[in-house]
Amino acid sequence: MLNREKYAEEIIEIACNGGNIAVVNGKLENCRKTQCNECNFNGGTIRDCEIKTRKWANSEYVEPIEPQVDWSRVPVDTPILVRHRESCGWDRRYFAKYNNGLVYAWKQGTTSWSAEDPAYVCDWKYAKLAESEESHD
Repeated sequence: MLNREKYAEEIIEIACNGGNIAVVNGKLENCRKTQCNECNFNGGTIRDCEIKTRKWANSEYVEPIEPQVDWSRVPVDTPILVRHRESCGWDRRYFAKYNNGLVYAWKQGTTSWSAEDPAYVCDWKYAKLAESEESHD
């Protein structure tokens, strides 16, 4: 899928409002509402911007890489999403601990407050912060 296909609705919205597209901090914006030095298409001249915009629009869309989580700094009971295999859906859990490279979550959706036993945790192969999922919707 090309960028112009992925962002078709946003591109049309910007164009219908009389603007050109700009990419600022990874987000599509109206060129008229941004500073040239903040835009990925800035090249010094309008012609450079047009060339870079066209090249971007006709380039393959690349899914952004999620930043690595420093699990040693995640507070207990932080909402996380976990799964054992890539083919499985994400389960909602609460972070319990990080030990020997493994993320542990409280079992059955409990928290440190509701778990009857501090050992009522399970390790997971895949984990991510729940807020990272919400920000991509």
